[in-house]
Amino acid sequence: MIAATPTAYMIAARRSTSWIFVLMRSVSIALATFNGAKYLGPQLESLARQTTLPSELVITDDRSTDPTGDIIRGFAKGAPFPVRFHENESRRGYRANFMRAVDLCGSDLIAYCDQDDIWEPGKIAIMARLFDGPDVLLAYHNATVIDENEAPIGRLYKGGPGIRRLAPLAPDPWSLVAGFTQVFRRSLVRFSAMHAASVDPYWPAERLAHDQWQLFLASVFGSVVRVAQPLAQYRQHGDNAFGWSDKHWIETTPSHFLRPESFLIAARNRSDLLRRLPDNVTADEQERARDAISFYDELHRRLGDRISIYSSAALKARTMAFRALLRQRAYSRARGAARFGWKGLLMDGFGGVPLGPIMRRMIL
Repeated sequence: MIAATPTAYMIAARRSTSWIFVLMRSVSIALATFNGAKYLGPQLESLARQTTLPSELVITDDRSTDPTGDIIRGFAKGAPFPVRFHENESRRGYRANFMRAVDLCGSDLIAYCDQDDIWEPGKIAIMARLFDGPDVLLAYHNATVIDENEAPIGRLYKGGPGIRRLAPLAPDPWSLVAGFTQVFRRSLVRFSAMHAASVDPYWPAERLAHDQWQLFLASVFGSVVRVAQPLAQYRQHGDNAFGWSDKHWIETTPSHFLRPESFLIAARNRSDLLRRLPDNVTADEQERARDAISFYDELHRRLGDRISIYSSAALKARTMAFRALLRQRAYSRARGAARFGWKGLLMDGFGGVPLGPIMRRMIL
């Protein structure tokens, strides 16, 4: 067996008469807690049952008033890996709490962890193997949705089977990929100082959530891998920060289509962020940032036209804005992340053009 190093370790496996050595990257788990005592125990136990153990578990607690801290300290005494427990001096909120946990992690890869879910035993082993090339910056997996009593009620994400690698800028820039499904390279932490200036398109008064932030960076500077296999159980209960819904898209997305101003602000914000990169970026990262700036500038222009479809009082103005988007191939699937897709085409063409202002008043 080859001795572990701070950044990686080797696992030796016997096959026939020869030894095969496989490089496994070290993994830190970043767990942010707040009054999570009710469900924290099963989550911690699932971490201890991993077939490939993490190099460390970093926990930042946001001034819990329940027995969360006692549960963590009790678990740390017998945990099969180091547990580093930090209690915040003042309450930060979940966004900043997770970002602090990430900053304290020291491994090659970092896995976000929520306080109320359950990991499947092979999660770390499967996810760590996906980072076979330097271009893969983030990977995320599916999850089984469970109720308070751990009964399965659905899947977190819909989509095809297997593993899919997404090229830079291919993921939808507004997609919400739950943090507990993400594993990402620690190299992305270099950009943490920029996070405070980010804008959440769904809550413009807030900075990007921790998971939105890592997905944004990874999709700009490298590839993202999507795994269809459920590798965690996502618990739904009354205290979830965000819930889950299996409703049809037409029931859940009208406000997204009809509230483009916040996405307009967010698109410009992302271009501005990428124009202010830290000094330690590589030439390749600078080039990818330039591509992303062009991408978000184009998206900003298209969102401006889309606003006109739903805000202009004159039918002629709404029609002209829609035609402008058609000329720009804004509904094409060729490069989906910068386009509105067929759902947007139906919504804008059959709803926005004839009834845009009325739809805004009805839904918003």
